[in-house]
Amino acid sequence: MAGSLLSYTVPSFEVAVERDVVYKTAPGYWDSTPADREQSAGSLLLRQARKRPLDLKMDIYTPVEDAGEKRPLLLMLHGGSFFIGNKQEKGQAAWCEYFASLGYVAASVDYRMGFRPNRKGFAQAEQNAFEDASDALDFLLGWDGLRIDPDRIFIAGTSAGAMLALRLAFRPDGPRIRAIANCWGAVHDLGILEQARTGILSFQSPSDPLMPYRRGYPFRTGGKRWPPTQWVCDELFGTAAIHERALELGLRAEHHAFPEARHRLHLDPDGEFTPRFFEIRDRMATFFSESMTDD
Repeated sequence: MAGSLLSYTVPSFEVAVERDVVYKTAPGYWDSTPADREQSAGSLLLRQARKRPLDLKMDIYTPVEDAGEKRPLLLMLHGGSFFIGNKQEKGQAAWCEYFASLGYVAASVDYRMGFRPNRKGFAQAEQNAFEDASDALDFLLGWDGLRIDPDRIFIAGTSAGAMLALRLAFRPDGPRIRAIANCWGAVHDLGILEQARTGILSFQSPSDPLMPYRRGYPFRTGGKRWPPTQWVCDELFGTAAIHERALELGLRAEHHAFPEARHRLHLDPDGEFTPRFFEIRDRMATFFSESMTDD
């Protein structure tokens, strides 16, 4: 099946994975934590005494024996409040493998995490992660052997990773991003949506217990007064506010408000896939495919 004829919605290829590709080295606290978040979070606090050089890595998923000259790219960014998470988390890895089977190059990226518990520390952690994600994208686009089409770039992220995806897609410089999948993410300023013409596919529960659905502070939804995250983070605009502003600007936008009162809609409490994982995956494939030729 030639690359120009692919629908990019039906699995058509075997997938090869190249793991732990180093895309940059930078000073930081850490860039990956185990999947057991509750166990890892407390042990990380002692590691914030000093920074050290980190080899930042990505896993790259590619279709095998695809005939097309150029491939679309999906950059995948995990969540974890800029404190925990890793590129091999179950949802991100499965999404990448699936999109590679459709004909994409898909890359799941680790980035610097950790911050001192104050506003300056959190802002710096987010900025470090943003710079790393931007450098990861540049690294991929500069790798000729991957045959990436620079005119068909897509980004997906969950939670904090979706915040990075939104920032990357709507920065005033850098390559054009065709569309993003914003999975329960947020922005600090809705004004950034005026800086680019990028489609936004959003997913979130209006009863999300961690991220605001419209406007508020993380971890303080539903009228909670604790933890006092307003001391660390500025107010955020969630998926509902992002979607409404995108429509006002004439951007291609689609929003799915799922009724489950959960944050990570794609995984159950035991870390297994929910039906939402597959629904989100398939909707991403369709939305991205439809965005391939947007002007």
